[in-house]
Amino acid sequence: MDKASINNHAAKYTYGYKIIAMNPRFSTIQKCAFAFAVLFLAVYSLDFVPGVMDANGKMFGLFSMTKFVDMGHLGLGALALISGFAGPRAARVYFWFLGFFYAADVINYVTRHLHLISPTTNLLVNLPHILISLAAFFVAARVHKQTAPAVSARV
Repeated sequence: MDKASINNHAAKYTYGYKIIAMNPRFSTIQKCAFAFAVLFLAVYSLDFVPGVMDANGKMFGLFSMTKFVDMGHLGLGALALISGFAGPRAARVYFWFLGFFYAADVINYVTRHLHLISPTTNLLVNLPHILISLAAFFVAARVHKQTAPAVSARV
């Protein structure tokens, strides 16, 4: 047995376990998932910063924050983090889910508050969700799409 094969054998097995090198690089869509995790977890944590919430329970005087909304931000942040670590496919599924979820939220809010608040206020309240929904659809559809290699037909 030569020295190279001994070193190779030692590198593959340590204490009876096979060692497999992990690729430490994350894909672009996984990095986007991590960024969305930071975004949602930051919004969740803003509830606990003094001065951000007014006396009526509105963040910056505009966004109604309830325990249900807080749990939504916390859950979406946790899902983004998990999907980012799980891999590119899981991250893509997360972004499709997020896009549809937030689009449905915008449609629901706009229709329920159509005659209750001014159109300007309605737009301002929904603008973050509209932008997040559009960004999620863009990331899901365009970021790091792997294309299959072209196959030539033999005639």
